Amino acid sequence: MTSSVVAKRYAKALFEVAEEQKCLDGVERDLKIVTATFNASPELVAWLGHPSTSSAKKREVFDKLFADVNQYTKNLLYVLADRRRENIVFDLAQAFNELANEARGIAEAQVTTAFPLTEENKAEIVKAFEPIIGKKIQITEKVDSDILGGVIVQVGDRLFDGSLKTKLARFQDGLKLGRIG
Repeated sequence: MTSSVVAKRYAKALFEVAEEQKCLDGVERDLKIVTATFNASPELVAWLGHPSTSSAKKREVFDKLFADVNQYTKNLLYVLADRRRENIVFDLAQAFNELANEARGIAEAQVTTAFPLTEENKAEIVKAFEPIIGKKIQITEKVDSDILGGVIVQVGDRLFDGSLKTKLARFQDGLKLGRIG
């Protein structure tokens, strides 16, 4: 079984507990703290993954590093330590975030533009795409000068490509086929 499939299962279990206990926001915040800590310390991640590191030592470190996190998040970390699955934390946090957003009616939109968006541009994109998607839109911005201009919006598996690069490619294809004259 791939680690992302396993991560999704753990995320779903944690999500169900967090939703039942009405601490979804807290657990989501905790997972951000955990992933930020893991990102900031590659030595910690290497130590956690080392075969000679015992579950008991990992639990001690988690207790010190994450003393302020919710007990459900801490229990998850313990289970991951016991089963030597600390390597799925990043995938698990992403899957949990997706489940939480789905429960809140929020869709993550990856917006690619040639230049950074202004707040006004973001508001226009949200206004245009929320009715299409049927959910509140949360924008993650990506700048890619290769698209030349326009915008590419991806929400889940739906792609809306309004880039100048794509429009020029379509125009060129039309010229080759003699459809534009």
